[in-house]
Amino acid sequence: MEISPNITSRPKADRGSAELRLEHRLHEFKADMAERPFLYAGIAFVAGFIANTYPARILFLVVARLVSWFAAPAILFMGVMKLSNLLSSSTPDEPTILRRP
Repeated sequence: MEISPNITSRPKADRGSAELRLEHRLHEFKADMAERPFLYAGIAFVAGFIANTYPARILFLVVARLVSWFAAPAILFMGVMKLSNLLSSSTPDEPTILRRP
């Protein structure tokens, strides 16, 4: 059985450009999948193997723990940078006295 995607179809004028780009990428993906079926079968096999070997709960916990480990130093670093920016500037960027009309 041969798969032949139609990648030469002309776009319709009444559709948006985002939909046309999506349709074009879909046709390219189908053509690429038809050219290299074993690559995509291997990717699907590895994804299925990982999904069945490691429960989603454990993967979610690992990702959440990594994000929490990296988020705290990043927030601390941004605070230090903001504080050093505030202390090093001689004139404030915004006026400190509010004037009401």
